[in-house]
Amino acid sequence: MRLQLTLDALRLEDCLDLILDTRDYVDVVEVGYPLLVEEGLSMVRHVKHAFPDKVVLADAKVFHSGGYVARKCFDYGADAVSVLGLASDQTFDAVLRVAEVMGRCVVGDLAGMAGPLSRAVELEALGVGELVVPSGLGADGHELSAVSDVGEAGTFAPLELLRGLNECLTSAQSAVVGHIGLDNIVQVVAADPSCVLVGRAIAQADDPRAAAARLKAQMV
Repeated sequence: MRLQLTLDALRLEDCLDLILDTRDYVDVVEVGYPLLVEEGLSMVRHVKHAFPDKVVLADAKVFHSGGYVARKCFDYGADAVSVLGLASDQTFDAVLRVAEVMGRCVVGDLAGMAGPLSRAVELEALGVGELVVPSGLGADGHELSAVSDVGEAGTFAPLELLRGLNECLTSAQSAVVGHIGLDNIVQVVAADPSCVLVGRAIAQADDPRAAAARLKAQMV
């Protein structure tokens, strides 16, 4: 089980310091979408150059112009790129072709869409290697409003989508994101994701290294 550090609202120097502080426990470093908008793809290059041993994900949330955007992300050093589950099969195909040629990975982001589990099956068939779902854990640990798998308004109980994702996947890996921290990591790990995405619980901790260490210790 991998621990992914998500970087969303930090300056370059702060990002590099945080990665350095937590590098013994973090497997994947995500350059988050807000950070890409603020700093550009150069942030990916800086992170990969400073930490070549880490898998670096560009959370580009690709929706169209898939081949072009993916190639740009990979040219700047990204090992993986995210594509919105809402994107067309043609967009995914374009990204996957570039990723195959360049030896990189594609992550499907299933947040905010109707029928996420059905879409997960489709994307796995296309060749997407990892699929991410929201945890359903609110800031206070309660369930969040969502869209059901049949496309109706409703709610998912915490980690319900992750459990469903694991049941429907045969080869792709599962990942989970959203309000994950030391107060619920045991619950999250019990749902058996391949990768756990954590941001503020590490970045805003009094001791980020200790927080990352405690999170990673639960991921056995």
